[in-house]
Amino acid sequence: MPYKVLIADDDEGQRKSHGFALEVATAIIEDEIAITETATSVETWAKIKAEQFHLIILDNDFKDTNLKGHLPGIALLQLAKKEGPNRGTPTFFCSADAYDTLKAMVEKYGGHYLPKVGYDIEKVAQLFADNLKKK
Repeated sequence: MPYKVLIADDDEGQRKSHGFALEVATAIIEDEIAITETATSVETWAKIKAEQFHLIILDNDFKDTNLKGHLPGIALLQLAKKEGPNRGTPTFFCSADAYDTLKAMVEKYGGHYLPKVGYDIEKVAQLFADNLKKK
């Protein structure tokens, strides 16, 4: 059974970058990874509360403010750690919002902060591989 990973980002290019890092991670862990992608915060929250993942990668600034139930990524992280099947799931918070307050909030809620600036595929792949957990 492959590892299940959720990539939640409204930017298709960033989702592809994470997907490529996960492809590299498959060689490190010597196992398969099944990727689920979401592009809105509403869809992301539905997946987080309904399905169990081995790893979650979250963006902060979803462009779905017009949708009922819109949440910023930091709220999704907080909710995921409080309720549902992913309370213990390693969660990477990847954002272009590179400021210390956001990083502190991510760490407070049990996530790993990963800035989009300076994104290194090989380093990120190793981080993902090191944090994947089979449940």
